[in-house]
Amino acid sequence: MRRKPKFYTRLHNKQKPETPSRTVSTLRSRPTMAELSPLTRLFVKISDSLSEEDLRNLRAILAREGLGQGKVEQATPHEMFNMLEADNRIGKGNLGFLVQVLRSLKKGKLAEEAELVQQQERREEVEKVAAKYKASVEAAISKITQKVEALKSEITATAENCEQVEKEIQQHYKRLISKLQLEEQEMITRVQRVNRDREGELKDKMETELKKTKEAEISVQKMLDCKDDTEALVLRQDMEERFKKLSLQESDDRSGEGLTKVTFQPCSLSQVSGGSLSVFAGFSIDVQEPAVESLPCSVTVTTNKADLTGGDVAPQIEVTSPQGKTTLIQTTAHTGPPLAAGKGQTSRVRRVWGGEWRPQESGKHTLRVCMGGKKDLSSLTVDVGSNNPVLRFGQRGSQQGQFDGPRDVAVRGDRLYMYVADTWNQRVQVFDLSGKFCSSFSTTTNPGSLAVQTNGTIVVRSLKEVKTFSPSGKLVHKFPLGEYCTDPYGLAVQRDGRVVIADPDKHSIFLFEADGTLVKQVGGQGQGEGQFDKPRFVCVDKEDNIIVADKINHRVQVFDKNLNFKHKFGQKGRQPQNMIGPNGVSADSRGNIVLANIGEKSGDDVGGIKHSKKLQVFRPDGTWVSTISSDGDKLKRPHGVAVTEDGHVFVADTGHNCIRKYRYM
Repeated sequence: MRRKPKFYTRLHNKQKPETPSRTVSTLRSRPTMAELSPLTRLFVKISDSLSEEDLRNLRAILAREGLGQGKVEQATPHEMFNMLEADNRIGKGNLGFLVQVLRSLKKGKLAEEAELVQQQERREEVEKVAAKYKASVEAAISKITQKVEALKSEITATAENCEQVEKEIQQHYKRLISKLQLEEQEMITRVQRVNRDREGELKDKMETELKKTKEAEISVQKMLDCKDDTEALVLRQDMEERFKKLSLQESDDRSGEGLTKVTFQPCSLSQVSGGSLSVFAGFSIDVQEPAVESLPCSVTVTTNKADLTGGDVAPQIEVTSPQGKTTLIQTTAHTGPPLAAGKGQTSRVRRVWGGEWRPQESGKHTLRVCMGGKKDLSSLTVDVGSNNPVLRFGQRGSQQGQFDGPRDVAVRGDRLYMYVADTWNQRVQVFDLSGKFCSSFSTTTNPGSLAVQTNGTIVVRSLKEVKTFSPSGKLVHKFPLGEYCTDPYGLAVQRDGRVVIADPDKHSIFLFEADGTLVKQVGGQGQGEGQFDKPRFVCVDKEDNIIVADKINHRVQVFDKNLNFKHKFGQKGRQPQNMIGPNGVSADSRGNIVLANIGEKSGDDVGGIKHSKKLQVFRPDGTWVSTISSDGDKLKRPHGVAVTEDGHVFVADTGHNCIRKYRYM
């Protein structure tokens, strides 16, 4: 049962007759008019002011606007207000339709009061949003202030650290110089001692030799003075013996030349080291743009010193997700900005590396620098945002820009137009890529899928017919599908005009010529190659390959332009890369495939990634790239999708009767 809005409940309670059993306190607990919200008071005033004729006119207006004659014929004003709110015609801050109705009923003052209430509610909503963003800005400023203070503290700590190390270096080299000077003095003293000892030894030896020479001289003189032949003979023999000894002594003295040489072997200066200086190269990590789930962003690693990391080794970035899963980002060297050179110095370059990061979930991630076996050289916490729509427009209704069960979308890239199959309103609506309404045209029957050719021709599958419309919306050709298809659904058009149709009831894909002639049928229920289980949507890529969302098989199959099987990918599961009910499918000019999963069955107001209602991006070979969860604006029943050349995708959500636009590249 649909929940009744608050204003209806209050009005309903107000009209209940009082019973005698009610106490005074119970009566006092009922809200007075002053205690009701402005919107509720307005509804009460309108209800009280309507005459029987006003009620008849009101019922007629609402019946014309699509609420149905049967619904409004016996409805009270309160019930009609309830219908309008349920149909999203009126609500808080949205009273434009009510103002028009009141003016039609010639209730000018009430219309003016409704406009004032609308303005007040919108103003309150703006103030609420402004307060929210003010708090966010103040929180951001607080974080930046804290970071600046932390940097100031780091600058002070670095200066104090370097000053202390400088003192330690000076003290160390003073001790080293003192030690070297002492060693120098000791070496000189040793040399001087050797010199003194050797000098005394040589002087003693010299005196001995001089004494021997004197004795020989005396013996020679005695021999010359001797007159006795016998004594002279004895003296001569003594002299010969002395000369022989002197001759031997001279030979010994010559053989000892060089024994007094003193040498010094200095140590190599390269072997002398007063110590070593270790500097841990600090790194900083920076994410160049806001990190958003499923979208690529640039991450840089910069050294805080110049040329402290030589060689070809590049750092890696280890990323830890909110769930504790770790991945590695590889980096490559970039050219860093030059550091300012001091007086007498050469300009140096700071080392910079860069890599691409595509976070796969929202929430707080931790990035750490790893290099040379060392981890956590620097870290950064990044709060990754959900990939929410960059644009959302539409609501249930039949007016311009409103929808009733939109099933499919198509984009004409050269003209920047987007087309919506507005199924139950039996029309196609045309918008620019910013969501601004441009035009619409009738399809007579319910359109379920559409495609736009490069010449602007719009091809629509409407019930069991394929209809071709001119760019202005004029029907120019059609052909029936009933002979071959029992439940035609998705449609795609190749460059030569051939039409591809998916039939989930026949579990088949059909290829037709532009005039409706059947070219080929592929399929049958099953899980083999070229078999399907309720395929709904199809698309073609730039080579006219046919891509099929095989819904109940939870996979995608790819065929060439003539419906010959090429490859398949995907399987059922709850992991980001797995599929549950692939539905809408589109391919961009690079061959990337964007897929909408309709997910599991859930309550009317429940959607989102929890039930696998998500968008996925795959490379042409089926490699998973990313998943868009849209947690901030949950998908309910995503159907057809269409990509743009600037990396965005439009999604038709039949559950919310709206179109959403996401960035996927």
